[in-house]
Amino acid sequence: MSVQSPFIFPLRGLGQGLYNYELTIDDAFFASFADSPVSRADIKLALTVDRRTREMSLEFDFAGTIATTCDRCMTDIDLPIAERKTLIVQFTANADELEDEADLIYLDADTSLFNVAPYAYELVLLAIPMIRTFDCRKGESPYPCDEEMLNRIDGSIEYETDADLPDPSTTEKPGDEKPSPWDVLKDLQ
Repeated sequence: MSVQSPFIFPLRGLGQGLYNYELTIDDAFFASFADSPVSRADIKLALTVDRRTREMSLEFDFAGTIATTCDRCMTDIDLPIAERKTLIVQFTANADELEDEADLIYLDADTSLFNVAPYAYELVLLAIPMIRTFDCRKGESPYPCDEEMLNRIDGSIEYETDADLPDPSTTEKPGDEKPSPWDVLKDLQ
């Protein structure tokens, strides 16, 4: 049995009405797509199909986590994602001549099987944020992010003893100003 088998619906036997499906998008699902940017995932998909005579509405409601690297501290994290999208399928005799749109696809009226796996795959990938960061300091510890890296980023490295503090004699004094590269522009008129 193929990994994508649960995502293939027989349209001929699907009468008019509402149908609810609980599907899982996991590691094997992403592995079934060539060059998938996601290697590990645990996502629950609630798919609601509203079948009508000339069209079908598919509502994808999913939530879960994907494995990625935190863009802030470079640690591997399980990033939570969630999204709800609707896809409209219209059945028409000239489906080959029409171009699919973002939330609207055309199928031939005689189509017997419909695979929603590519659409679920695309919607999950689009739900992944461009900047993948995790709010590490919320919730219970242990936090998934690298605390040392976060402290360096925040500039809040704590010193263990007074010996670790920077020497005040080496720090700049108010009268010891460095020349600015913009000083040359002050003379121009």
